[in-house]
Amino acid sequence: MAYNYSHGASTPSIAALLLKPSAASDKTNKSVNEHKAAEIIVTGRVTSKNNEGLPGVTILLKGTAIGTTTGADGTFSLKLPDASGVLVISFIGYTTQEVAVPGSGKLNVVLADDAKALEEVVVVGYGTQKKSDLTGAITSVKAEDLKTQPLTSIDQGLQGRASGVQVTQSSGQPGAVASIRIRGGNSLQGGNEPLYVIDGFPVYSGGGLSTPGTGPNLNPMASLNPGDIESIEILKDASATAIYGSRGANGVVLVTTKNGKRGRDVVSFESYYGMQQNRKKIDLLNATEFANLVNDAYTNDGLAPIYTPAQIAGFGEGTDWQEEIFTPAPIQNYQLSFSGGDEKTTYALSGGYFKQDGTLINSYFDRINTRVNLERKVNQKFNIGTHLTFNRTTGNTPRTGNDGGQNQGAILASLLMNPILPVYEDEALGLYTVRSDRGGEVPNPVAMARELINENTVLRLLGDIYGQYEIIKGLRLRVSLGTDLLNNKGNYFIPSTLAFGQATKGYGLVSNTTSTTWLNENILTFDKKINDNNALSLLAGVTFQGNRSETVAASSQGFVTNALQENSLQSGSTFNEPTTASPEWGLISYIGRANYNFKEKYLLTLTGRVDGSSRFGEGNKYGFFPSAALGYRLAEEQFIKDLNFFDDLKLRVSYGITGNQEIGQYNALATLVSNNYNFGGALVTGFRPNRVPNPDLRWEKTGQFDVGLDLGILNNRLRFTLDAYHKKTTDLLYSAAIPWTSGYATALQNIGSIENKGLELGINSDNLTGAFKWTTNFNIATNTNKVLDLGDVDFFYSEGSSSHLKITQVTRVEVGKPIGNFYGYVSDGIFQLNEDIAGSAQPAAKPGDRKYKDLNGDGKITPDGDRTVIGSALPKFFGGITNNFSWKGLELNIFAQWVSGNDILNYNRFELELPTGDQNISADFINRWTPTNPSNVYPRATRTRTFLFSDRQVEDGSFLRIKTLTLAYNVPGIIAKKIEGFKVYATAQNLLTLTKYSGFDPEVSRFGASNLDMGQDYGVYPSAKAYILGLSFNLR
Repeated sequence: MAYNYSHGASTPSIAALLLKPSAASDKTNKSVNEHKAAEIIVTGRVTSKNNEGLPGVTILLKGTAIGTTTGADGTFSLKLPDASGVLVISFIGYTTQEVAVPGSGKLNVVLADDAKALEEVVVVGYGTQKKSDLTGAITSVKAEDLKTQPLTSIDQGLQGRASGVQVTQSSGQPGAVASIRIRGGNSLQGGNEPLYVIDGFPVYSGGGLSTPGTGPNLNPMASLNPGDIESIEILKDASATAIYGSRGANGVVLVTTKNGKRGRDVVSFESYYGMQQNRKKIDLLNATEFANLVNDAYTNDGLAPIYTPAQIAGFGEGTDWQEEIFTPAPIQNYQLSFSGGDEKTTYALSGGYFKQDGTLINSYFDRINTRVNLERKVNQKFNIGTHLTFNRTTGNTPRTGNDGGQNQGAILASLLMNPILPVYEDEALGLYTVRSDRGGEVPNPVAMARELINENTVLRLLGDIYGQYEIIKGLRLRVSLGTDLLNNKGNYFIPSTLAFGQATKGYGLVSNTTSTTWLNENILTFDKKINDNNALSLLAGVTFQGNRSETVAASSQGFVTNALQENSLQSGSTFNEPTTASPEWGLISYIGRANYNFKEKYLLTLTGRVDGSSRFGEGNKYGFFPSAALGYRLAEEQFIKDLNFFDDLKLRVSYGITGNQEIGQYNALATLVSNNYNFGGALVTGFRPNRVPNPDLRWEKTGQFDVGLDLGILNNRLRFTLDAYHKKTTDLLYSAAIPWTSGYATALQNIGSIENKGLELGINSDNLTGAFKWTTNFNIATNTNKVLDLGDVDFFYSEGSSSHLKITQVTRVEVGKPIGNFYGYVSDGIFQLNEDIAGSAQPAAKPGDRKYKDLNGDGKITPDGDRTVIGSALPKFFGGITNNFSWKGLELNIFAQWVSGNDILNYNRFELELPTGDQNISADFINRWTPTNPSNVYPRATRTRTFLFSDRQVEDGSFLRIKTLTLAYNVPGIIAKKIEGFKVYATAQNLLTLTKYSGFDPEVSRFGASNLDMGQDYGVYPSAKAYILGLSFNLR
C-alpha cells in the first residue's frame, strides 16, 4: 500500500533534493530533456505460482534508483528513460528475478517460492540475524497485524500475540500503563517489566509515569505512535537477552520504527474514528429497594426505621450513578507519512494526532507525534543517519481505584452512592449533592469526576545520530549518540466543593519532572564467510548510559475561591513544604557476542556482557552476564531430507545468566532527609538518617535454561515453535524486616530465590492458499512460579490492604508456594437458627450472619489459626488465536485472547455485600436472609459489620475475549485509479468477553505492575468496548 512517484533518474527523492547540491539537480534535469523522447512506460502484473497478485513487490531498474512497487492486486506501472536495461524484481519469500526491459512495455512476471523462505531477517540485540540462524527464543510481532487496531500504545498490541508474554491492561484509563510479564515474575521488589529498546535505545518503562493525584500511572510507551512501528521482537531466553546483561532478566522488547525504501517515494495516510462504551453495568439496588434495606438494617438491630412507607413509595428508581459517570466516548487517529529514497539516501517522515476520550466523564488522552528517520550513504564505506521522535501527550486522570471510604474514587463511589439522592442539590446553581447522607464516606461520583483536576502533559524527545564505517571488508564500526528527554508536568486540584476537599478548603498541587537520559554506543562487528562450510560473526563494544532527573513540586490549600484552581497556589492560606529531588544513575557496559555457523547445520552463539552500575554497593558495582546456545538444523541432514516431510526442523538449547538492577537510586547508601524539630521553643529544620546503608547490595541474577524446537511441514504451511524453560532468580532484592534496635523497620537486602518454569507453544498455519485464503496464528503458554527461599523467614505479607474495610495481610508470600497467593478465611454459608450458633466458633453471631470455618478446630475464629490460601492471581494458561480470511479484496480478521486459572480479589464485592444501609449494595440482596427467606448465600441486613475477608471475595478471573474483529475491503486499482492500496475497514474491539467474574472487567490490577499484589480490583477503571471505521491509502 504505497504511492510511488514512478520516475526515472530525472526525479530525485525528497531527501535527495534536500541533501544534493543544486548543480546535480541541473544536470539531472538536463538529462531528462535529452532522453524524454525515448521514455517508455512499462506496465504489468507480478503473481505467485498460484496466479495470486503479490502486493509490495519491488521493481528496480538495475544499477539505478528508478523503481516502484506493486499494488494490492500485483499490478504496477513504471516510467523508464528508454527500452534498454534490466529490471530486478524482488519480494521477501520469493526468488529474485532479472528480466530485460520489454520493448512492448508489457510485462507479467511469476515469482517462484524461495526455497529458503525462512531466511527472513529478525532484529536481535545490537544487530540482525537470519531467522534460520537463531539459537534463542524470539517472537516477532509485525506492525501489519496491529494496523487496524485502535491502540493507545505499542504494548497493548502484544496482548495474546506472543507465547509466554502476559500483558495486563491494568486500567481502562486512556494512556494508562500496562503490566507485562515475560515468562513469569522474577522479583519481589525489583522491577518485573521488560526492557524496551526503541531503534537501539534502551528505555525501561518501570511501573509508568506517576501522576500527581491518585489515578493509575501513565504509560511512557504511549508517547510513541503505534503507527510508526515496523516490527516488534520479544527476546525471552538468556541467549537472546544476555546481551542486555543487568537489564535482561525480565525479557527485552525490541521496537523498530519504519524507514524509507530505496527506489520509491511514498505518501501514506491512515485514519480511523470510532465510539467507545462501557462494556458492563453492575446490578445494584434502586432507590426503593435501598430504602427498604436501610429500614431492615435498623430494625434488625432494634432501632427505629429511617424512611416512612410514604417516602419509600415516592422514591421510585432514583439515581443511577453508573449512568451518570459513564458515557459513550469518541476515539480518533490521523497519521500522514512520507518515505522513500534513492541509491544514496533513504528517509521516513511522519506526523499525526491521536485522541481518546474515556468512558468515565472528564477522562482523556491525546497525542501529537512527529518522527524523522534519515540515512545517507556518504560513500561505499561510510553511512550516517538519525532516528528522531518528538511527541506531546496530555491527559486527565480522574480519581479511581485506590481504597474505600473517604479515599475512594469515582468508579467505586458510583456503585456505593445512595440512589435516593440526586446528582445536584441545586442544578441551576451547579451545586452538587456532596456525599451520602448516612455514613458520610461516599462522595458524589459525578462531582468527583467532573470537578477534580489531575492533568499531565508529557513532552518527549527520543533520538540518536549514528555513523557506520567499514574498516575492511566485513569489519564495521558503528558509533551512536542518543538522548531521551522527557518532561512531565502535573496539575492537581481538589475544589472545596468536593467531600474530601472540604477539610482543606481546596487543595492545589503543581509538579514538574525533567528526565534526561543519554547514551553512547560503540559497536564493532565482523562478518566473515570463511568457506562453504564455515561462517563467523563477531560483535564487541562498549556503551555508556546515564540519567538525571529533577522534580519540583509545590502545593497549598485553603482557597477563598475555586475559580483559579491550581493556577494560583499563592492564593492559598496554608502553604505546604515544597519538595525537590534530583536523582541520577550511570551504567557502563562491555559487550561481546560470537555466532558460528558450520555447514548451515550446526549453530553456536556465545554472549557476554559486563555491566557496572552506580546503584549497588562499592564492591558489587560490576556484574558479568554470560550465555551460550547451540542450534542443530536437522532439516539439513540427508536422512531428514530423505523423509520428504520436514521443511524446517531445528533444535535449540541455551543457558545464560541475566540481571535486574531496577531498585531505584542510592539504596546501597545511607541517606538523609530533612525534618523539623522543636529546639528551645522554636521549630528548627535539620536532617536525620533515612536509610540503613548496605554496601553489600548486589544484582539479582536469573539463570535460565531453555530447550526449543522449530518445525515446518507441508511446504512450510504448518509451522510450530515449542519451548520449555526453567528460570531461577537468586539474591532477591527486598526490604526485609530488621531488629527495631537498629532504629529502622526494614532494609533493602539480597535474600532468597524464586523459580519459574513453563512451556510455550506457537502454531502458524496457512490453511487455505487459493483465491480464498485462511491463515491461523495460535499460541498458548503455562508458567509455574515458586518461592524457594526467603532468607531468615518462611513467609511474609505484602502491603495490599484496605484501611477502610480494615483488611490487611490479604496476600502472602511463602516458601514452597507461588507469589500472588490470596490469604483469608473460608466462608461456610449463613447461620440459620440460634441452635446453629450455640457451640459454634462464633458465639456472638445471630441468625442471618455469615459463618466461617474453624480450620484449626480450637472453637474460635482467629487470624493465626483459621486463615489459609484461598486463591492465586497467577494464571495456569494464557494465550491467543488469530484467524485471517481473505477473498478478492475482502479481509476478515478475528483475534481472541484468553487467560485461564487465575483468581481476582474483588474488594468491590466486599463493599457491595455490606448490608449496613450506609451505602448501596448488590441487587442480589433483594434475596437477603430473613426469617421467612432463609438464604444461605446473602446475609441479613444489619448495622453491625460482622464480615471477614474470605474466599467469598475471591473469584475466578478466567476469561475468553474477542479482542478485535475487523472486516476490511481493499479497493481495486480500477476503482481507485489515483491511489494505491486503498483500504477501508470496520473494527470492533473487546467485542465479547466470556467470564464468570462478577466485576466490570476480569483484566484488572489495582496495584498496576506490582508483583506482590496482582489481580486485585477496587474501583479500577474498566476497559471499554469500541467500534471504529478506518481507511488507509497511498497516493500515486
